[in-house]
Amino acid sequence: MTKTEKLLLAVTAVFFVLALFLLPRGGAAREAEPAFTMPGPTPLAGRPGDELIVTLETKIDLNRATAEELTALPGVGPVLAEAIVAYRDEHGPFSRVDELLQVSGFGPGTLSALRAAMGEAPEDGP
Repeated sequence: MTKTEKLLLAVTAVFFVLALFLLPRGGAAREAEPAFTMPGPTPLAGRPGDELIVTLETKIDLNRATAEELTALPGVGPVLAEAIVAYRDEHGPFSRVDELLQVSGFGPGTLSALRAAMGEAPEDGP
């Protein structure tokens, strides 16, 4: 193998490694995953004449969040957050928010609190 071929191979390998870390994952399937958007701190206002005002929000993806991140959800403490992660690890990703009712310790009241925080009307049943 020539020096040029080795260099080309090394550059290609570096490109693929960087692509793994920098490119978004999941594509269109990721948009369908359950996620909660919780209100964050007050919006940041720019200087007069600036065109951009940023509103900070925290999105919590039920299928990727750590137990610590899940405790930011209303009614979810450390024990319930660990139960959600354990359920997800055993049964796979959630496809609907209502599937949280299958998690031990997660009841209709907690689901209603989550729906209220999301700005959704509560449903009559699971």
